[in-house]
Amino acid sequence: MRYRLEIQLAGRSREGLEFLKTQLEGRSDVNVTTRLMVNGTTDPLSDTYPLPDALVLIASENWRAELQALIDRPASARPPLLVIGENDNAELIKEALRAGARDFLSQPLDDGEVGRFVSERLREKCAESSQKAARLTAVINAKGGSGASMVAANLSHILAESLNKRTVLVDMDLQFGALPIYFNLTPRHGLVRALELVDSLDLMALEGYVLSHSSGLDLMASTPEDRVTISEVPEERMEMLLKILGEAYDDIVVDLPRWVSGATAMTLENADHVLVTMEPGVAHLRDAQRLVSILRRDLGLDDSQITVVVNRFTKGSPVSLKDIRHALTDLNILTLPNDYDRVSQSINIGSPLLEYAPKAPITRDLVKLAESLGNEQLQSSSVGSRWNPLEWVRQSRGART
Repeated sequence: MRYRLEIQLAGRSREGLEFLKTQLEGRSDVNVTTRLMVNGTTDPLSDTYPLPDALVLIASENWRAELQALIDRPASARPPLLVIGENDNAELIKEALRAGARDFLSQPLDDGEVGRFVSERLREKCAESSQKAARLTAVINAKGGSGASMVAANLSHILAESLNKRTVLVDMDLQFGALPIYFNLTPRHGLVRALELVDSLDLMALEGYVLSHSSGLDLMASTPEDRVTISEVPEERMEMLLKILGEAYDDIVVDLPRWVSGATAMTLENADHVLVTMEPGVAHLRDAQRLVSILRRDLGLDDSQITVVVNRFTKGSPVSLKDIRHALTDLNILTLPNDYDRVSQSINIGSPLLEYAPKAPITRDLVKLAESLGNEQLQSSSVGSRWNPLEWVRQSRGART
């Protein structure tokens, strides 16, 4: 989940690091790594990428060099710091403050002192995140079976795994959504239940409604027991859920059913990017024209928000790329190669393409697609900046979960 703090413990004492790790590793809201500084290493953050959310340094007899290494870093490259050292060493405390230490603790540690530092940092992260909203990318088929789910699944996985974005993938096909299969995951509780309880959900409670993949990607989908269609979901409830997700993640990727009304129309209207997937065929091109017309005319989307993804494209396709560009003017058009066998096997074994076939041309093109989403400033075109706070009286629903 979004609010699992990355904590790095650094020092030259193996026993001290193990003691601190034991104090923290029982918490579900932190992920703890240790760095034993040996062989002349003085920088506690040397070769650490990405930077942790907080650093705990057990100062050694070589504390001057350790703290100077942190002081020499730009402020933006120094995570919040807690230093543990000798309490009667005034010079050490002074240098720790220069290095940006939020607190200084002395040995022996009292129970809960390090935990209180971590909890305070967690509250800061929650407050920071509540001031910004995730980028919202909606993926929809122009014609059924064009590969929107494949694009959404692999795009979100690349954002999480390769681009280090804290990403959630939402499967809005409540009847026939199959995205958990792409990751070999089994739905539990899920999207329908989250929608029922959305007016009482907070950021921490989201963890009970998502499936977590080893890449760090979170997935929210319906369960096999759900008996709800997307047309039955009030758009206000979906809007509330997306707003909560927008405070908890960097990126939201939504796989939409081919139904432009209510909750799906609301999602499309508020998306930063809409990916329209199609195949290079006459019927697909006709439906893509119709869908793009709806996005432009009825939902008011700008051409810069729409990208057409031509899936299973080959040079011998019945409709050429020139034809597609002529029919869908002023739109960004990307192609994905026809790699049916590899994509099918990836889905069958529940391993995304970046894991299963990282060097395949289709994987490289999906990575380029993920990178292209970051061309504009996230803060200037975010979900939260366009949405007003909602007032919604919860209505009881008969959906089974």
